Amino acid sequence: MNFSVIAGLLGVIVFIGLFPVRVAGLPTEPVLNAQRFTLPGLAAAVPTAGAESLTSGPVPLTVLAPPVSLDAKPNFRDNTEVALAEMAEMQDNSSQAQASVDGGDTNEKIPIFWEYEVQAGDTLSGIADRFGIHPDYIKWNNVDVESSDAIWPGLILQIPSVEGIVHSVLVNETVTEIADKYEADWRDIVEFRANGLAGDPNNVQPGSLILVPGGHKVIPVAPPPTRPGSDVLPPPSDTGWTWPAQGMLSSPFGPAHPLGIDVAAPIGTAVHAATSGVVTFVGGNPCCSYGYHVIIDHGNGYETLYGHLSGFTVEPGQSVSAGEVVGYIGMTGRTTGPHVHFELRRNGVYQDPLGFLP
Repeated sequence: MNFSVIAGLLGVIVFIGLFPVRVAGLPTEPVLNAQRFTLPGLAAAVPTAGAESLTSGPVPLTVLAPPVSLDAKPNFRDNTEVALAEMAEMQDNSSQAQASVDGGDTNEKIPIFWEYEVQAGDTLSGIADRFGIHPDYIKWNNVDVESSDAIWPGLILQIPSVEGIVHSVLVNETVTEIADKYEADWRDIVEFRANGLAGDPNNVQPGSLILVPGGHKVIPVAPPPTRPGSDVLPPPSDTGWTWPAQGMLSSPFGPAHPLGIDVAAPIGTAVHAATSGVVTFVGGNPCCSYGYHVIIDHGNGYETLYGHLSGFTVEPGQSVSAGEVVGYIGMTGRTTGPHVHFELRRNGVYQDPLGFLP
């Protein structure tokens, strides 16, 4: 009997070992509850409708996503490289772009020219030394500036960033023609990055300002004026030439004013084409030199310039007749009062306009 009792107890113990009692809230194995997700554009590899949890064990951990149709995929594109390329192109084409005359690499960003405000005690030579250029380049890039006596505190000067000439690009003008005009190398113009030509001379744009590195300007000795100034301008005549504006001749052509004449009149006074021709330039920089100006080609080597304007009525390439309004008198550029600066050139040589006007 004792043997029967002992055998029965052993049977109960074996039974309990084979079928342990489960107690609610006490898991026998760790359980990881997971939300389903997917990376953009990647579909689930296998159906997972029945998967609600992941258990630890020798099986690799995999996060699964609900089914996603191809049409529902997000239209994602990485535009970083495109944006960087656009920014680089904008910098290369900017007047503030990195500049190098010899085409070499440099981290220094310089413009076509600097705008410098004259301070008390400044001289042309002192300003030139400060910018590392010869004083002649200040004279050549600022109309009517011939010496330190012609500058004063507050005057804004156009200082080329390297020794060269700031040039107003005309309609149909080529880089080779520009270089020849200033006895410069056309390759220096193309390779000067601030000009924004990207190494191609065909990219030069009429109406723009570019720098001609190494160029120089020779002003011919002016003949004495053929008639005195300080008189009221006569009305137009049938000679083919007419006065650019009605007003007072404030500066005649001569050694003290070797580029042209000045006609003083109130701001907004109409400025007229001196004779018929084709407009080759409209634009400029209001800070310095000629300010806003218009250039007209009259054929046979004749060309006229109208400076210090407040506005324009013409466009590059437009044909105009003698007396047609091309703009309005202002005070842009280097000026002490409202007037139009009028130049007349034949084959690049400055002429006395009073020898042509009625």
